[in-house]
Amino acid sequence: MTISCLGYILFSSTDLGEWRHFGTQVVGAMNVAKDDSSVALKVDAEPFRILVEPDDADRVTALGWEMAGEAEFSALRDTLQTKGFAIRNGSDSEAEKRAVKAFFATVDPAGNPLEFYHDRTLDQTAFESPAGVKSFVTGDMGLGHVVVPGGEDLEGTHAFYTRVLGLGDSDDLNMQLPGENGPNIRVRFLHAANPRHHSLAIASLPSPSGVIHAMLEMEDVDDVGRCHDRVLAEQRPLMASLGRHCNDNMLSFYVVGPGGIPFEIGCGGLQVDWTDFEPTKSSVPDHWGHAYQVPA
Repeated sequence: MTISCLGYILFSSTDLGEWRHFGTQVVGAMNVAKDDSSVALKVDAEPFRILVEPDDADRVTALGWEMAGEAEFSALRDTLQTKGFAIRNGSDSEAEKRAVKAFFATVDPAGNPLEFYHDRTLDQTAFESPAGVKSFVTGDMGLGHVVVPGGEDLEGTHAFYTRVLGLGDSDDLNMQLPGENGPNIRVRFLHAANPRHHSLAIASLPSPSGVIHAMLEMEDVDDVGRCHDRVLAEQRPLMASLGRHCNDNMLSFYVVGPGGIPFEIGCGGLQVDWTDFEPTKSSVPDHWGHAYQVPA
């Protein structure tokens, strides 16, 4: 496997001010953008993990996947081109904006926008949370995880990520959403070449923003609790109450962020030795809590 981690996410937004406030004062990230024309959220030693730029819609514009090196980067690009996927090589100015040496862009079979890069620029700016968060769990495990729509052919999208990109299976969840006529959904959880239980999940659900949720993991349960307090103090809508997941053991809650994009804020996520792991199948998402509400 050559994909190391989920390195960054790019969003477009109709309200940069709301992203700036949510990212710094609610989540506790640093905004390191050079001016007010964008929002660049830093949570660790990397230049940034989330970049938001203005547009007329609130959506994900790229999921940035870090490759193990330049050779692996080139080999994946060749593989995708051979299999007929349209590839766009990023320009030097675009690479500089992302703080990477080089990247290329494509889309998965469900239409989700992907970027693959190698060698991010070193950043000497120390992370200091404006909300007092001690640290986020990132490093070699990357930003966290993201859940995206799997499209009409969930199995085909799953095959792309496992057979073409080389991600590994973590869990296959089949469950019924709450409510008398709640639909049955399936979520395939996938891991990259790091110990995080999953860096990606694809779900049999639609999403107008292109992302069902993104997860940021904090080091300390008290930081999660204080973030929960900030969310409640601002009367922000929750997509799920506090709870603990079964498959990755994450203790977390879900808040609806700018543009209706949900964020999971958690701690204590499972880290796995993949040399001795059997992918699981589950039908229950949570040990307790996580009363879900689908945002309007």
